[in-house]
Parts: sequence; structure tokens; C-alpha cells
Amino acid sequence: MKANSKITSTGKYREIILAVAFFLVFDLAVLVLNFYISFQISEDALAINLAGRQRMLSQRMTKALLTTESDVQRGVPDSGALAELKKTVNLFDSTLIGFQRGAMVTGGNEKPIYLAAVTIPQGQAILQKAEAIWLPYKKILAPLVAERAFTPEQLAAADRYARANNLKLLALMNELTTQLEQTANAKADMLRTVQTIGIVLALLNFAFILFKFIRRLQANDRKVGAAQKETAEILGTVKDGLFLLDAQFRIGSQFSQSLPHILGRPIVPDSDFRTVLQEMMSQASVTTACDYIELLFGDRVKEALVAALNPMSALEVMVADANGMTARRFLKFQFNRVLENDKTSHLLVTVIDVTKQIELERALELAKREAKAEMEIMLDLLKVNPVTLNQFLETSERTLLEVNDFLRSAGNTANYRSTISTIFRKIHTLKGEAAALDLEMFENLAQQFETQLAGLREKGDISGDDLLALPFPLEEFLQRVAMVRSLVERLAGYHDAFTPAVDDQTFAQNLAKLSQRIALDNGKEVRLDTDLALLGALPHQTRNDLQDITVQLLRNAIAHGIEPAPERAGLAKPSAGNIQIALKQSETGEYELMLRDDGRGLVPHKIREALLQARRYTEAQLNELDDRQVVMKIFEPGFSTAGKATRDAGHGVGMDVVKHKVEQLGARIRLSSRENAFTQFSIHFAI
Repeated sequence: MKANSKITSTGKYREIILAVAFFLVFDLAVLVLNFYISFQISEDALAINLAGRQRMLSQRMTKALLTTESDVQRGVPDSGALAELKKTVNLFDSTLIGFQRGAMVTGGNEKPIYLAAVTIPQGQAILQKAEAIWLPYKKILAPLVAERAFTPEQLAAADRYARANNLKLLALMNELTTQLEQTANAKADMLRTVQTIGIVLALLNFAFILFKFIRRLQANDRKVGAAQKETAEILGTVKDGLFLLDAQFRIGSQFSQSLPHILGRPIVPDSDFRTVLQEMMSQASVTTACDYIELLFGDRVKEALVAALNPMSALEVMVADANGMTARRFLKFQFNRVLENDKTSHLLVTVIDVTKQIELERALELAKREAKAEMEIMLDLLKVNPVTLNQFLETSERTLLEVNDFLRSAGNTANYRSTISTIFRKIHTLKGEAAALDLEMFENLAQQFETQLAGLREKGDISGDDLLALPFPLEEFLQRVAMVRSLVERLAGYHDAFTPAVDDQTFAQNLAKLSQRIALDNGKEVRLDTDLALLGALPHQTRNDLQDITVQLLRNAIAHGIEPAPERAGLAKPSAGNIQIALKQSETGEYELMLRDDGRGLVPHKIREALLQARRYTEAQLNELDDRQVVMKIFEPGFSTAGKATRDAGHGVGMDVVKHKVEQLGARIRLSSRENAFTQFSIHFAI
């Protein structure tokens, strides 16, 4: 693939490559030719210079001869004319030989230089004429330039020959010079012609390359424009968010038109993707996402293998819609590597809005849970006596409507804290009754309602706005009661056929189930002994109040009083705690509801510590209370010695319920306890 790519690339620019290669070869040829002609012109210049010197030598030679003759006639010593004559004769002779055959001669700077032979026919003809004059002249001058003495006749012969041929020789040297100049001019003209042609061809070649290059650029621009148009059409049509991300987390210049809408914020090309993530998710999540992206840019990690590690496969974000309203969305980020030369250059990021898919999955999951809950409700209903169940539903509906009335009238009293405490007691009582009947759904609903109430109760200042959220769990509770009523009506025939009639032991049996469930949830063992035969003989309201008190005391005894089996073993107690519940009548006609457990007992100093830790009292205030007064603080609303809130303890409501129920009965409550031995509650009342 790589070799094919190279071949395609070479073929794509073949014309331009050939044109450039031709340009280089042509320029090299012109350069060589230019150098050769320039070299020849340089030689011609030397020849012209030396030819000119020959003219000058012919005259200097004649002058030296005449000066020598004058010196001899006047009888004066040699004035140097003979030396000049000898020098000019030798220089003229060697230069003339150089012109004829090529030889080393003395240049204008008195240094040896090679003089090429004259090759043009006109030059050779001139040189032959000059040689014909020079050779006799040279022979006549020989005695004068020799070292020995010459005769007056020899001097006179030389004078006559010089006077007869000096001008001829000068004319021939002039003619030679002119001929050499013409030759040099011709070569210079040739050089200019070659340079002109070379420049013209180079310009034509450049124009050809430029033309081809521009056409190629125009063709590429058209292809790029078409590709950009297609890309823009794709990016403008696709519903998913698409963009390229580089290793520096920079968003590419092109991205799909839907990307800003999906992310709920404007996207700027070349902006930092980490900044976009920081606006949508926590810093810890951003760090995890960036680590995953950096992992994808690594060369040693297989893309398919790390896909399952994608931390942004279903990212929950809050984005602004077209109306500026904030809405929750679920976004899925997919990453695909873009390779260049086997290296990951970019990541193609696809952002898909999977909100509908996630909501549908959650709706299906919720529907499954609701179906399962309804099935569990039906199974729970089958275990409960219809009469008892109807009584619970009536009580629940009445209690919830009372809560609704409290909420409606809360604004009239403005004592919101008291309102919450009252609602808390009613819901907690309802939870106890549901727990006694083993109706887990209602128990859980009450527990969720209590958690919301506990949050409000712990606030410093409570306003009417804080109560606005309470109608929602209340409405859900009422809907569930209505649903169960409908199911009860549909199951009425089943109960009539298979459920045994109500007897006095029903409540006791429910207490037994409740005690085992609470003990199991708290990792304890409990044995419950009940004697509640007189309960059925009491008035309906009194019986209901006593049942509520019993349930709350039983939950409190197991959650707080009974120790876990290992702790009981350390105290030499049986592993299972014992709880006794009895309703008896004295000889005076007064009734006594007694609940006694053999647990850890109520320890005053531990209650003091819990009150101090909860900042309900100062240490000075607690010091003013005796142990009995401190123990009685367990009936205060909101106080609990439990470390954390569960569905059985921790909200500090159960004993508050007991206190109010006792007050409604007009009863008295007695409390006795000993550390690590027992705790006993006795409710005395008359009817």
C-alpha cells in the first residue's frame, strides 16, 4: 500500500518533475557552453593584447635600431639602445612563433603565459606574410643582437631593411590585431546569442512549469473544495456530534453542526476539549476521561481491548436547551483512532445523545421493580388476615390524610418544627404497624418519609418552603394504599376461601414475626414471650393505641436493649435475648401493659454522653439532672443513642410515639432498669 502510494504520488507530479529535470539539464548545458565560449574569448583577449604588443614592438625595435645607428655615427658610447633592440627582437620573435604554433610567451606582466596558435585562415595568412618579412629582418639583425661586435655595414643593412619594411610589418600586426578582435567579437556575439536563447528557453520552461503547477493547483483546489463541500454536507446532516481530537486535546477546525446542540454549549475550533469536559463533569471524572484518551494515543494499546474501559460510555450531564432551560442528558462518547504512517495522529470522536435509550432502560428497570414489588405485595397480602389488613389500610389512609391536613394548616401556626415532629410521630407509628404486619413496602415508604423528615428536623431554621417537598412522598404513600386496596378487593375471594378466621393470637403472631425480622437485621437472636389474651376485650381505640405502644417498645428493646450473641456470651447470658410482653388486670380493675427485656439496660452515664455529643444539653445542664431525669430524656423527640439511622432505630421517634400514646390513653408509665440485667416498661391505665 505504501509503495503504491509512492507510485501514485510520483505519477501525479510526473509532468512537473520532467519539466524541472529538463530545466536543470538545459541550464547545465548552457552553463558549460557559456563557460567554453568565455574561455575562448579570454584566450582571444590575450591574443589581441599580444597582437597589439607586436605592433608596439615593431616600432620600439625600429626606434632602438635608429638610436644605435645615431650613437655609432656620433661616436658616443652605447646608450642602451642595443639592449632594447635585443629585448624587442626576442620578444617579437617568440610572440610571433606563439601566434603561429602556440607556445609559452612572456605576458604583459612579464610572466610566462601560454599563447594559443591562431587557427582562423585569415590570421594564418597574415602571420605567413609577417613571417616572410620577419625572417630576413631577424637574420639581418642577428649580428646586432649577438654578443660580439658588428660592422657599420651590418648596421647600415639593418637600417635599410627596417626603413623598407617597418611600416609593412606594422600594418600586418595591425591587421592581425583587427582580425583577432573580429574573431573575439564573433565569439562574444555567439555567447550573447547562446545566453539569449538559454534565457528564452528557461523562461519558456518556467512558464510551462508554472502553467502546469497552476493547473495542478486549480485541479487540487477543485477537488479540495468538492471534498470540503461533501464533508460540510455530511457534518451538517449527521445527527451525532463528530469532531477530530489531537494529542494536545485540541478540537479540530471541522465538526458536525449538531455537536454544539448535543453538548449544550458553543464549540470553538482549536479549543481545549478538557475545558469542555470541565463544564459538564467533576474534576475527578475529567481526570479519568483524559487518562483514557491519552491511553488511546499510545501505540502499545489495542483500541478494541480498551473500548470496555471507556468512562464516557453513558455520561450524565446537565446542558442548556434551546430555551435556555437546564436539562439532564446522557451522552455516549466513542473514540476511533486516525492513523498516519502507522501512528495515531487524531481521534475521531463521536458524541451520541443516548438520553432516550437510558431513560427507556431505566423505565424498563423501574417497571420490572414495580412488577416485582407488586408481586411481593400480593404475596405479603396473602400472609395477612384480611380484617387486619383492612384495619391497617384504614388507619394508614386516615393517618396520611391527617398528615396532609397538618401540612395544609402549617402556615397558620408558623410552628414548622412542631408540625414536623407531629408528622414524624404519625409516620413512625405507621411504620411500626406495617412492620408488625410484615408489610415491607409500607415500612420502606415510611422509612423514606422519615429520612426526609429527619433532614428537615436537623436544620437550624425551618421555613414553609422546606415543607413543599413533603406532599410528594405523602401522595406516593396514598397511591400505594389505594393500590393495595384494589388488590385486596381482587384477592377478597381468595382470602375467604383459604384464610383462617381472625383470632386473638393474630397480633401476637405478628409481633413474633416482627421480632425475628428486627433481630435478623441487627445480627441478634431474640425469644419473645407474649401474654396478650386480654387485648381483644379492650375498646377498639385503646387496643390500637396499646398495639402501637407495644410495637414501638418491642423495636426499641431489640434495637437498643438486646445485645448481640457474642456480647451476651461475655456476660454469661443465653445467646438469644428474652423479651416478655404481657397485659394483665389488677384486682382494682386497672390494666398493666408490661414489656421487659434482659438486655444491657438503660445506663444513665451513657445517656448523658449521648445527650452531650448530640449537643442537646450542655454539661452544666446535665449536671443539674439526676439519673432518673436523664433516663427519661429517651422520650424526647429526635433523641437516639443509635450510631446511625436504620428502619428500626436512629430517628428518635419511637419513644416519642410511646409518650404521646400513653398521654392519649391517660395512662402512667413506669420505667425500671439495671445495667447488663434488664429494662422494663409498665403502662398503667384504666378504662
